[in-house]
Amino acid sequence: MTRRCLPIFSLRWILFLVVILFPVPGRAQSADYNGYPVSRVVVLGNQKVAKKAILDKMKTKPGSIFSDTQLDDDLKAIYSLGFFDNILMNLTARGDKVEVAVVVVEKPSVASIVIKGNNKIKRKDLLKEITVRTFSILSADKIAESEEKIRAFYRDKGFFSVTVKTKVKPTTKNRVKVVFSIHEGRKSYIKKIRFHGNDHFSAWRLRRKIQTKTYSFFLTWATDAGILKQEMLEQDVRLLKSFYLSNGYVQVKIGNPKISLSDNKKWIYLDFDIYEGEVFNLGDVDISDKDLDPEVKKRIIKSLKGKSGEVFSNLNLHDDIEKLTNYYADQGYAFVDINPLSNVDPKKRLVNVKYSIDRGKQFHFGWIRIHGNTKTRDKVIRRELRFGEGDIYSASRLKRSRERLTNTEYFSEADIKTKPRGDDTMDVDVSVIEGQTGSFSVGLGYSTVDSIIGMASISKKNFLGKGWDMGFHVELSGTRSLYNISLTDPYFLDIPLSAGFSLYNEEVEYDAYDTKQKGFRVTFGKPIDEYTSWSLGYRLESVKIYNIDYYASDYIHDEEGTTTTSQLYFSLIRDKRDNYLFPRHGYRLKGTTVLAGGPLGFDNKYYKLILEAHKFFPFKWDSAFHLKGVFGYADGFGGEDLPLYERFYVGGMRTVRGFDYGEAGPEDEYGNVVGGTSELYFNTEWIFPLVKSMGLRGVVFFDAGKAYDEDESIDLDLRQSVGFGIRWKSPMGPLRVEWGYNLSPEDDEKSRVWDFSVGAFY
Repeated sequence: MTRRCLPIFSLRWILFLVVILFPVPGRAQSADYNGYPVSRVVVLGNQKVAKKAILDKMKTKPGSIFSDTQLDDDLKAIYSLGFFDNILMNLTARGDKVEVAVVVVEKPSVASIVIKGNNKIKRKDLLKEITVRTFSILSADKIAESEEKIRAFYRDKGFFSVTVKTKVKPTTKNRVKVVFSIHEGRKSYIKKIRFHGNDHFSAWRLRRKIQTKTYSFFLTWATDAGILKQEMLEQDVRLLKSFYLSNGYVQVKIGNPKISLSDNKKWIYLDFDIYEGEVFNLGDVDISDKDLDPEVKKRIIKSLKGKSGEVFSNLNLHDDIEKLTNYYADQGYAFVDINPLSNVDPKKRLVNVKYSIDRGKQFHFGWIRIHGNTKTRDKVIRRELRFGEGDIYSASRLKRSRERLTNTEYFSEADIKTKPRGDDTMDVDVSVIEGQTGSFSVGLGYSTVDSIIGMASISKKNFLGKGWDMGFHVELSGTRSLYNISLTDPYFLDIPLSAGFSLYNEEVEYDAYDTKQKGFRVTFGKPIDEYTSWSLGYRLESVKIYNIDYYASDYIHDEEGTTTTSQLYFSLIRDKRDNYLFPRHGYRLKGTTVLAGGPLGFDNKYYKLILEAHKFFPFKWDSAFHLKGVFGYADGFGGEDLPLYERFYVGGMRTVRGFDYGEAGPEDEYGNVVGGTSELYFNTEWIFPLVKSMGLRGVVFFDAGKAYDEDESIDLDLRQSVGFGIRWKSPMGPLRVEWGYNLSPEDDEKSRVWDFSVGAFY
C-alpha cells in the first residue's frame, strides 16, 4: 500500500478541523478567558520543527494566567522563527481553566538546489556563497539574500551585467526545488579611473595610491588588474583620504566612487569626486602626563617625526603614537593608553596635537617559564633573553629576545607570550619547537670552477643541547679537496665570550698551479653592546705552491715552494639584521684588520684591511632588497711581497657572479689570474620567497666589481653582471645555485656562468 502525504493546501484544512475537534462548550470562540489558569498548551501540525522550539518561544505556559495580549506576543514570537506559512491559536475551556492549542502549517523544506546558466563560474563556488541550504526550511529572505550574493560574486569577477532569477517548484512531501537561473552577460573591465577636484595632485599620482587598476592586455590575464571589486573600492577611498591627510589636507572629503558602464557593457568608468581643502601645518605639540619630567618631555617631543611648523601628516601622527607607546612600554607600562587630541584652527590652518597619556599600571617581569625544549638546556635559552625575572617590563627587550632566539637557528619556531598576574607582575611563557640542528648529509653538486663536487658533512649546531657548533666537512671534486673539523662554544665558561677552533687541510688545482694548505685557527669573540661585537683570531698555516704550468708568468714561478704563515686578525662587527638567515631589514657592518709575520714570526709578512657593509630593505610579498659593498686593501712589508694565495680574487659566487674565479681582476701575460692587492665590488639583490615553508627563495641580482694590482689606481670602471638564482635552507646547510651573465665579456671569457655553493648566504 502506498502512503501519500497531504499536499500543502490539504494541511490548511487542519485549521478548520481543529476548530471542529476543539470546540468551546457553551461559549463562543471570542469569549474572554483573561484571568483563567492555563491547563496545558498543545502543538499540532508540526512535522519537522520540534515541539520544544515552539513552546520555548511562548510565555504562555501551563499554570500561568491566560492573557490575550500575551498570546498575541506569543503568536508573533513563533512566527519570527520563519518556519511557518500560517499559525492559529485555538482556545478550549476545560472547567475553570483554558487549554491553548497552537496549530501550525509549516513552510516546505528545500529538497534540492539547481543553478542554471553559470558558464563562467563553477557551481561549487556559487554554492559556497548562497545561504539557501538543502533540507532547510524555505525562506524568502534567504532566497533574496542568496540572489544578492550570487550577483556580488559575479561582480567581483567582472560580470556587471549579470541577472539572477529564482523559481520555487513543489516536489513531494511538502518539499520544493529552488532554481537559480543566471544570465551572466559579458565580462566588464575598468577602462578609465578619473578624478575630479584634484587640483594639487595629478591623476597619475592618485592612481598609483589606489589598489584598483585599469585593464591591461599584458597584466589582466595573470592578475586581477581591471576587475572591479567592491571591497577594494572601499579600501581605495580610505587610501586616498590617508594620502591627502599625510600631505596636510585635513579637510579632504572623498565621495563614494561612481560606477558607469559603456553601452555594450564591456567597459567600466570609475569616477572619484574629491574636495581637497587647504593645506594645514602642525601647530603646537604637547604631551599631557603629570608624572613626566619636563626635560624628558622636551627630549621626547624633539624626537617625534611630527615637527611644529611643518606640514601636518597623519602618517607621522601614527608613527609618533607608536614611538610613544614603545617608550612607555619600555618603562614598564605594558598597557599604556595614548589618545591624540587634535585641535584644528581653520583660520591659521593649524592642527595642534596633545598626546594624552594614561600610563596605567607599571609592570615587572615575573616568572619566566620555558616550554618545548626537549634537547636544548634552559640556560641556553635564558641567556638569549634580554630580560630577567624582577626586571621592569620592556616591549623592546621582548622583541629583541624573540629575534635572538630565532637567530640561534636551534628552533623551527620560537615565541614569547606575556600574561599579567593580579599584582604588578607580567609572567612570561617562552615556547620553542626544537629544529633540525644536527645533520649527516652526502651529496653531489656542480660548479664551473670545481666541476662535479662530492660532499659529506656531519654537523651539529646545538651539540649536546649546550649551543655548541660542531662540524666535520669533506668536499671532493675534480679540482679541489677539503677536510675541515671545527667546534665553537658561544658562551665559553658560561660567560658571554665565544671560543672556537678549526683544523683544515685543503688542496686546490688552479689553471697555472696547485696549492696544498693545512693549518688551524682559534677564535674568540665578545659582545660590546646588544648589536656590536668584536672577534680576535689566530691562524697558523702551511701552504705549498707546486706543479706550476710551464707557461705561467715569472711571478707565479717565484711563488713556488712551501711557506708558513702566522697570522692575527681582528674584526669589529655591528649587526642589526632582523634575521640572520633570511633578513628583510637592518644592516651589517664589519671591519677586519690582518697582520701576518713581523712579531708573529715565520715566513710571510703582510697586512690587510677589509671593510664590508650590508643593507636590507623590506618589500612587498615578504621579499627584500639587499645591497652589499666590499673594499679591501693588502700589502707586504719588511721587504716581502703579498703571497699569491693572499691576494684578492674578484669573480665568482662570493664576489661578482657571471665570472669565473678571479676573472674580474689582474691576469699575467698568459691569461692566468693572479689576484690584486686591492678590491672593490658591489652586489644588488632582490630576494623573494618561492616556497616559504621549505625555506626556498629566489634571487635576481646586479653585480659590479674589480680587483686592482699594486700599480693600478682604484676607479669605478667596474666589471658588471646580472643574473638569477635559488637559495635553499637545505639539510646540508644554506645552499645557493646561481646563474650570472657577463655584461661585457672579453675574448677569453665566458658570457654566462653557473655556480653552486653550500654555506652562509651572506
